[in-house]
Amino acid sequence: MKGEEIENSGFSWWKLIAGIILVGFFLSIWFMFFSYEKCADKVCFEDNLKDCDNALFVSGDDMIFRYVIRGERDGDCLVEVELLRGELNNADSMRLEGHTMECRLPFGVVVAPESDISVCHGLLKEGLQDLVIRKLHTYLVQNLGRLNLEMAGLPKGV
Repeated sequence: MKGEEIENSGFSWWKLIAGIILVGFFLSIWFMFFSYEKCADKVCFEDNLKDCDNALFVSGDDMIFRYVIRGERDGDCLVEVELLRGELNNADSMRLEGHTMECRLPFGVVVAPESDISVCHGLLKEGLQDLVIRKLHTYLVQNLGRLNLEMAGLPKGV
């Protein structure tokens, strides 16, 4: 009677072992394709960027960016850039905090993703372009008189 109860309980060692093997397989796939190396310095990040290996890196002085290398897509290296902290003396850049952009860098090229935002798209790109336009406008307005004198060929003392 007791032997029949154990056989009918549904416990099977081979099912347990197969389950453990499946879990191990899926965890190894997860770590191979979806885990990111956390880089502590720029050299580590650039090494991963060269091969387009998944990596995470936080860097910056005035503006702090978080870079996540997502891997290769259509021959390009996909890098996500997020602004963690804007310039402390610039309210406009501080408004961009938390915004991201996705950049498609040529495979094997090691450059800062934000150095050429023409290969990027997202709210952060639009915000950075707006900042550049505002700074250029302010510069032109502040120096318009001097620029007019220089274009007219008049000496600065006039």
